[in-house]
Amino acid sequence: MIRDRSLVARLQTAIDAGFTIPAAHQEEWVRNTGHSAPLLDAIADTADRVDALVFSPYLFASTVLGARVRPDRSLIQPLLHDEAYARFACVQAALRGAAGLLWISSGEREVAERLIPGLPPGRLVGAGIDLPAAPVDPKVERHRLGLEGTVVSYAGRREGAKNFPLVAEAVTAANLGWGRQVTLAAMGAGPAVLPPQARPFVRDLGRVDDAVKLRVFAGSTAVVNLSVVESFSYVVMEAWSVGTPVIVHADCEVTRRHCRESGGGLWVRDVEEAVEAMLLLGGDPSLRARLGAAGRRHVKRQMSWEATLDRFESAVAELLPPRGVARA
Repeated sequence: MIRDRSLVARLQTAIDAGFTIPAAHQEEWVRNTGHSAPLLDAIADTADRVDALVFSPYLFASTVLGARVRPDRSLIQPLLHDEAYARFACVQAALRGAAGLLWISSGEREVAERLIPGLPPGRLVGAGIDLPAAPVDPKVERHRLGLEGTVVSYAGRREGAKNFPLVAEAVTAANLGWGRQVTLAAMGAGPAVLPPQARPFVRDLGRVDDAVKLRVFAGSTAVVNLSVVESFSYVVMEAWSVGTPVIVHADCEVTRRHCRESGGGLWVRDVEEAVEAMLLLGGDPSLRARLGAAGRRHVKRQMSWEATLDRFESAVAELLPPRGVARA
């Protein structure tokens, strides 16, 4: 529970403005995300009775303070982004002090190693993704949803932090600047605040359930995620699970690496490149199919629940000694 909302609001204003707040204030910000003395007591009581204490995500009090209780038995799955909180002294100390780290993606590990020196050993465990039980036919879904021409879809918070305005700008530029029909199917939380010139080209679906989201993805030419602040991106994996390629931002190490490792998408740096990627996939169905199939193979091979849980169990065994056995 937040103890001092006024303090948090003042600190958050400074953080959002790009200022580096003092280490003492960083600690206060973390404590105000949910410090709980009973939770810390429970961690201490439990540490010697479990195989591992696993904390996630990296920036909240439950992780930063919790991992301090018994760092020798603590593994942290950071879900780390390249953002201000990853530079907090108390956060970095918690990550360095843990017995080990569990990475959700190789790109996340790259970001962390660049930002934080002296990290403990880690293992790549990934995340589990459910593949649809039956193949999804893009033509059927496009007809069902009334989608025509080149359609790109977006799912997530419609805000600047996720680069949604850049997606809308690219779609608008394709229609008005290039003279090509491209529709954006936008799904997610928050109002889709759009400039007037973009509105004719955006179909705002608002909040939808997972089944509808996957049908929209399947019926799309591509799924666009231009966020530069990601640790994994379930949206990318969900797009691939139905055989749809993705367009991501080249400045996001995580999603760019996903595409490079899988062959399932394209990465772009600006509006012009984003438009070119949309039109390329829209004009070449065989390329779209090849990229989407590569992405789906990657998810099936690397992100199944069986593979993920096997990696998780192996990581715990490798990073922590058995209970009651001191590490050599």
